[in-house]
Formats: sequence, structure tokens, C-alpha cells
Amino acid sequence: MSLFHDSNPAAISALAAIFGSLAGALASSVSTWISQRHQDRRDLVARRISHREQLYSEFISESARAFADALEHNFHDPRTLVPTYAVLSRIRVSSSADVLRSAEHIVDRIITTYSEPNLTPEEIPLKVSTHNDPLREFSGICRRELELLWKGL
Repeated sequence: MSLFHDSNPAAISALAAIFGSLAGALASSVSTWISQRHQDRRDLVARRISHREQLYSEFISESARAFADALEHNFHDPRTLVPTYAVLSRIRVSSSADVLRSAEHIVDRIITTYSEPNLTPEEIPLKVSTHNDPLREFSGICRRELELLWKGL
């Protein structure tokens, strides 16, 4: 004899309560798992964004220093470009092709600047004011990439 054939109201109520509790527990577990997975993804993307912001900031600082050196000096010591190349290599690991291409262009421009005649401290402001900011394009590309990452959250 089955519980359902006897139509025992108490048994049916008990089974309904048990299945309802199981369904509620399962739904709660699935909801928690989905929320945690989404939070983990957001945390990972936020760490990536923070890492890239730091990386791009470091590249801008090193490149600006190298540009300033290139305006006043000839290229005598390869160690002056080591920090810039180190950050460029780190950009290769984690950044988009557009960011990498722009960073490589900056390094090429620094090397070209080293081969140009040195400027006196008085000539530097004039040269800087008549030429585009060599880091402007890079900064803009980085900003767009970071905005896309934020939108992906």
C-alpha cells in the first residue's frame, strides 16, 4: 500500500513539507553559489584593473624620465632604458595589442630623440610646447581599455 493510494492527508502534508524544504535549501544553495561566483569574478577583474593602472602609471613615469634624459643627452648608457624596457615587457604580458603598440611607439620615439641634437635647458620648454605630448596617445588608449574592463563588471 502506498501513501498516495490511501490519501493520507498527514503523510501528504509531511512529504510536501519535506520536498518544499529540500527545494528551498537547493534554491538557496544555488543562489549563494551564483552570487559568490559573480563576486569572485568582479574581484578578479578589479584586481586586473588595479594592476594595469599601476603598470601604465609606471610606464608613463619611466617614459617621461627617459624622454627628459633623451632631450638633454646622447645615448651613452643602455642602463638608462632598462626600467622602460622592463615595464614594456610587463605590458606585453597583460595588455591589449593597442596598448602594446602605443607603448612600443613611445620607446621608438625615445630612442629617436636620443639620436637628435641635445637641447639646452632653455630650449626644452620651447620644444615641449611646440610638439604633441608624446604620452598623450598612450594615456588615452589605456584609459579606454580600463573603461572597457570596468564596463565588463
